[in-house]
Formats: sequence, structure tokens, C-alpha cells
Amino acid sequence: MSLTIKFRYRFEAAHRFTSSAAPSCRTPHGHTWHATAIFRMTSPGLDRNAMAAEFGLLKRAWKEFITETVDHSFLHNAIDPLVVPMNKIIPDARLLPFPADPTTELIAGLFALKLKVMFEHSKIDNVQPIGVHIQETPTNSVSFRFEKNGQAPPWLEAHTTSIGAWWLSPDPNKRKFTPNV
Repeated sequence: MSLTIKFRYRFEAAHRFTSSAAPSCRTPHGHTWHATAIFRMTSPGLDRNAMAAEFGLLKRAWKEFITETVDHSFLHNAIDPLVVPMNKIIPDARLLPFPADPTTELIAGLFALKLKVMFEHSKIDNVQPIGVHIQETPTNSVSFRFEKNGQAPPWLEAHTTSIGAWWLSPDPNKRKFTPNV
């Protein structure tokens, strides 16, 4: 039986690229984003309640991560020089650091890793996360799917080896990351 379950949440966030050739992307700017968590059923049938999994339990941590950590945050490269003065002016700024420029591709990949680690600590059977879809604008989106073995592809692994990074923590409210510079 092939069954896919998706949960989509909207969030408002700004980002900027430190190395883009396009001036519009080097300038901090915001979008109305949509982040969809994608799961697949792993058992051959539904449970006794005719469900793959109880939706409330399945989406709880994902919703909390999007609404409490990502929404109204500035997604930035951890070495972005704008962050230091921003922290001085706004000490409680909602910042979410990335190991490189927060492209839609990297956002989708790291959000998928976050979904996976949160799910691993949920003790929910019968389903597993298979990816994340990020809609940046009405015309731009990226879908990330784990490899068949459930692992992240090499291009993502190259960016995610930092210990203690928010995307490796089951805590949906963690937003820290210190790059190995």
C-alpha cells in the first residue's frame, strides 16, 4: 500500500545570500513560505482506527518548529557579517543560522533533517518522514526527499556535520549553530 501524508504550514521569514551574484538576493528580503512535511506509511495496512497515524501526534513537533522557531526569523549564513551588528541593535532578534547561504535547496534539506530527528524521538510507528517541500514564492519551490536508504544525499551531508546544530536536535525550539570556521 502506498500512502503519503503531508502537513503544510505557512511562515513569514527573511533571508539573504552572502555570495549571490544577484543584488536582490544579497539584500535582506522576505517571503511568505510554505513548508510541507511529507511522510509515508511503512506498514501494509491502517491501524485499528483506520489511520496510518494519529495526525495530531504526527504533526505536533513540525508545527511547533515552524510556528515557534522559523516564523518571523531571519534565515542567514552563520558567517553573515550583518548578524553581529543586528545582534547589537536587536539582542533578542529571531535568527536562524545556516552552514551556508540559506537557499531554498538548503532550507528544504535542513528542514528535512530536522523533521527526521524530531520524528525519531516521537515513538510513532507505521509512518516515517521521507522529505520536505518548501514553497518560497508562488513560482519557486524545492522538494527534498531522503535517499532510498533513508539517508541524506552527499551534497547535504557536506553542509551538516556540525555538532549541536539546530537541524540535528529533536528540540523544535532550538535555533543555535556555531560553524567550524
